[in-house]
Amino acid sequence: MLASMNDLVGNEVWPPSDADRNKNNGPQYGNNESAESAKEEGQGRMEEQINDEHLRRIEAMFHEADTDGGGGLDMEEFRDAMKKIMGNVEEEDLDILFMKVDTNCDGTVDWDEYLNYMLLEYREKDSLQKQNRPLYFPKPLKVVPVAHCEPIVRIQFHPYQAPQADKKVGEKGAVPKTRMHGRYLTVSRDGILNYWSERFKLTRTINLDHMKRTQLVPHSQPVWVTDMICLSNLNLLALASTGRDVEFFDISANKCDIVFSLTGLEGYVVVMDYWTDGTKAIFSVGDVDGAILVFISHDVLHYGLFNSGAIKSIKPGGRTRLAVPALLKNTSKCYLCFKVALHNEWCHQIRFLPELNAVATCCASDNTAMVLTSIPHSPKAKVYNSAFQLRKGILCFDYSAEFNIIVTGGFDRIVRVWNPYVTNCATCQMKGHSAAVTNIFVNGKINKIISISKDKNVRVWDLQDCACLQSIHSRNMPMGRFPIFNSHYNPDTHTLVMSTFLIGVLHGVVDDVDSIDKMKTSHEHSLCTALYNSNFKQVVSGCHNGVISVWDIMTGEKVMQFQTSPERAVEVTAMSFDGPMRRLITGSKDGTIRLWNFNNGALLLTLPLRYENEVTGILYINQRIYISGWSKRVMWYLDIKEDMEMEYRVWNQYHAEDIYSMHAHGGKMLVTASYSGDIIVWNIDSGRAFCRFNASESPRPLMPNRVIDLSHNFEACESRMTLGSMQSDEEDDDEEEEDTGDTEGHSELQRHSPFHQAGQRSSSQTEVTQSSLENNRSSKSLKTKSKDKKTKPGTINAEDLERPRLAVEKALFLGTRERSPDTAILLTSAADGHIYAWSIHHQGGLLGKFRAVHGEGTSISSMSTDLEDQMLLTGDTQGYIMLWDIAEYCYCMQGGQEAPAQPKRGLILPSLIPKYCRLEGPRRIQAQTTQEQVIDGWTVSLLPPPLLSSWRCHVKSVVSVEYIWAGTMACG
Repeated sequence: MLASMNDLVGNEVWPPSDADRNKNNGPQYGNNESAESAKEEGQGRMEEQINDEHLRRIEAMFHEADTDGGGGLDMEEFRDAMKKIMGNVEEEDLDILFMKVDTNCDGTVDWDEYLNYMLLEYREKDSLQKQNRPLYFPKPLKVVPVAHCEPIVRIQFHPYQAPQADKKVGEKGAVPKTRMHGRYLTVSRDGILNYWSERFKLTRTINLDHMKRTQLVPHSQPVWVTDMICLSNLNLLALASTGRDVEFFDISANKCDIVFSLTGLEGYVVVMDYWTDGTKAIFSVGDVDGAILVFISHDVLHYGLFNSGAIKSIKPGGRTRLAVPALLKNTSKCYLCFKVALHNEWCHQIRFLPELNAVATCCASDNTAMVLTSIPHSPKAKVYNSAFQLRKGILCFDYSAEFNIIVTGGFDRIVRVWNPYVTNCATCQMKGHSAAVTNIFVNGKINKIISISKDKNVRVWDLQDCACLQSIHSRNMPMGRFPIFNSHYNPDTHTLVMSTFLIGVLHGVVDDVDSIDKMKTSHEHSLCTALYNSNFKQVVSGCHNGVISVWDIMTGEKVMQFQTSPERAVEVTAMSFDGPMRRLITGSKDGTIRLWNFNNGALLLTLPLRYENEVTGILYINQRIYISGWSKRVMWYLDIKEDMEMEYRVWNQYHAEDIYSMHAHGGKMLVTASYSGDIIVWNIDSGRAFCRFNASESPRPLMPNRVIDLSHNFEACESRMTLGSMQSDEEDDDEEEEDTGDTEGHSELQRHSPFHQAGQRSSSQTEVTQSSLENNRSSKSLKTKSKDKKTKPGTINAEDLERPRLAVEKALFLGTRERSPDTAILLTSAADGHIYAWSIHHQGGLLGKFRAVHGEGTSISSMSTDLEDQMLLTGDTQGYIMLWDIAEYCYCMQGGQEAPAQPKRGLILPSLIPKYCRLEGPRRIQAQTTQEQVIDGWTVSLLPPPLLSSWRCHVKSVVSVEYIWAGTMACG
């Protein structure tokens, strides 16, 4: 199991061996403060603190507790055992972990359940991290053309202001560190020096052809530039070549004149480095024979970099020459220089590391792949060397002061991380390159490693996880067929500059003002719905691409993400939790219903597919899963165990159009609302529709109309019946169903395997109408309408045009209210922007309506109330959230007047809203000019409830709004 968990991290990482751990105890990343901060970050959720040793002990704990052979622990046993293993852990965290694992709610957790949960969670978390990692180089390579006949051997950044020594915060003279502006310098092998702006616009070109007149090299042999380095605080440019001299040029202002040169070198210099803190300066070089020369000046601005006593000769009109043998004999206390033969091959890179007080060099030799040479404190002090051994050597390296590590690359194509005090083995290895790694950089501030291989493959690695974050293939590097000769990384601007005969620039991600103004989204696609889970204090959201995301509501962090349809992206259209709120039930646009453990993304069950239509509503009531949608029907599935057969029922169809919304009043009543404006109220126990409302037809209760389905043509029997006829017809219908044995009428019962993916469609496409006496008459009416439609296919009547305005978007029961003729317990929102308040009593009807949106063409897309039904929260299609005081709205209305609400226990939530948040002025919804409306002798109140507050929290339609008591906030 542990091996499988390690595989989840990816095949890019080679963990160190046990011997390596004993020698180093892991990489020394950072100081004590960073270690403490990392420890605090790790103390997040309970499962994130569990390591390999904990898992072994937990497994033994499960086996020891298996006294009856069941292998399960209840919550109390699980809590006690985990405390013994994990130490001081909050019981609430242990209970949450237990509920996450025990998704079947049998009250016990065995080892297999726990192991599967942890494995799936780690896998999904690893996938989530990879998906959420932004590309460090999001834009393609910018190629800068250069008129060169030879490759560019060195790129340097020359700041306009000389860098000063870094001072700690609080130290005298310390100033906030800001990004330095400057220019880039490039030099080709034949001595062409170019000046570039920071945006790589060519500003100046200089031909350094005087090097060809060096006396030590025959005129027939060309002189090639090998390296270049900028001495920024001295405004000097050092140039090394195969002529064995290192020449220094004055580059202050617009000059580029040679000032002096180092002569008397035994081998020509191939690499150079310069470091300064503003006062002290160290200039180091490595030659073709593997030897290094280090020149130290304790006050470079006052005394200069080299001892002027070593001047060899100054000819009239000539340049100053400094002999290296004379400099090595220096006795001045202001200077220190020494030479050490380190490698048996030429040096590939040299750099002074001030944190280690050592000069680091590398070569392609096994025994001296990299050597750290300590800087002596006096000329008489001994120079100590520390050699790193590695087969095939090291070609490049970089140092991170933040973590005190060295990263290297070489011929073996592996990126390694080293502890500078452990020389015989690396602490971490990263594999991915298919050619030799020739350039490498590390940025400890953002935990990134950038490596470049000989085949022009650029890779970005995560320093903490040792995983590859980005790989730019050579085909996306149009820089010719030659390898990368040199590169420069600017950590301040996150810019990577590479050179062949051309220049390539990659711009990294920088957090600037422009990025702050950009819209930030939680999903890549539009959201469909969102739910709050009070057990785990999490928000679960679903989007049009079928992706489910789980968020920690206290931190806003995404803790889990998974795809509901891996084969092809299918929109999630409805979601709900089960009764214990441990499983997530999702409905898709293709009609598929799935049950999930949303804490680790495990698919628990796929329900039989009855209709391939979009699901718009899911409710979990009394161990049943109720489904509604574009099938125009309501059906339920029995929540069963794995070893039981699936049972589901399909209720009679009373909707002629797609069902848009569904809600429940306790466990007794269910309401569904459709596109045509029909609102059907159902009895959950019997599955019968006992009441219908439609604001466009009547403000009074109507008789539910059974719908006949003939050849996929749905037609509703139009009727407008009084309450007395409704009751009598219901009784007749009951008697008829009892006589016929309910073969096709009331519901359908099917049994299937719980893992059956698709159910069989019913062979009968015809439903029985309300009574057998009206069957023939209804059929004739349907045929007549069908003929009329065929004769006039292009005719659209006024009723069809008005139908979209009558569509009911949401239906919401007020669960704390009881049924009575003068109390509204049902709120519905229509496409015309109004909210309707209904009494579902047989003597009730439409009691009130009010406009709940700001402008035309806007409708209420989501509604929710608090636990006491004191406040109504609405979200509209323009992104506005509104809070309404509905404690007394349409409550105990007597003679058309609203009576004071009955006193309720607990806090009066509207009073908690501060006065400065209450609406006054133009943001308030304009009230109706009339207070009531009479429709067919029925009085409807037009007075809206008090609007407490309104604000625009989204730029598009609000798909979900929910009141959360614990945080006293709404989540939309």
